[in-house]
Amino acid sequence: MTTAKRRLEETAERPNPVSTIHFWQSPAGASVDIFLIAHLDVYSAMHEHAASSLPNETGGFLLGYVAFDPRRGSWHIEVDEMVPVEPLSQDPVHFSFSWRDGDRVRTYRESQRKALVGWYHTHPDLGVFLSETDLEKTHRVLFGEPFQLALVYDPVRLRAGYFFWEGPQTIDASQAEWREFEIAVGPESASDVEAVPEVETASEVERASEADRASEVNTASEAEVSGASASAAPAPADLPAAAAPAASHESEEGPA
Repeated sequence: MTTAKRRLEETAERPNPVSTIHFWQSPAGASVDIFLIAHLDVYSAMHEHAASSLPNETGGFLLGYVAFDPRRGSWHIEVDEMVPVEPLSQDPVHFSFSWRDGDRVRTYRESQRKALVGWYHTHPDLGVFLSETDLEKTHRVLFGEPFQLALVYDPVRLRAGYFFWEGPQTIDASQAEWREFEIAVGPESASDVEAVPEVETASEVERASEADRASEVNTASEAEVSGASASAAPAPADLPAAAAPAASHESEEGPA
């Protein structure tokens, strides 16, 4: 036994790889139980993407694996990859991307046999919340599966938080201490994060030409933030391949 232990300690790499992860779950009393693990290298890649885009907003897709426990009625989610979008336009309170990004990530995730777990986007120095536009023009339209999440990250304050469906098209979009956690970055990464100047108004959503058949998906944060519910049917799990009405997300200064 001692010899085997010594051999393991002297081995440069583990014989069985072990990933470092972050565990997150829905709060006690929530109508839906969600147990999530996210690989820390996903957060590192997300932070690098966010920091390189400052002072502007940016975002992307979250991929991984999903399981459902019918006896407990709980969702078990693993986030092991992020796929950044290539913004068509972006500023400190807004970014937009083409449906081509959705087609690209669909093709890729299918080849990897992964699920589209959700999406992430940044709110530079605005805090962690979902605006009404986030909900109505992006999350409801593109991420209507009951397990699909929204991850909001503030790369200036290094705080992030998950938002999840609590029922048919019902979600709590407000800021809440229980949902938030810190994204730990090294000194070299933290030095890239600078304060973002205040922005008084949000730019208008630019819709792509119908002839181009690539409607924009726009995201942003607004001052008015509230939970919302609707009777609309859930959206499909994947992004549509053809053009559709643009989803919009614009950002004004969020709640204190």
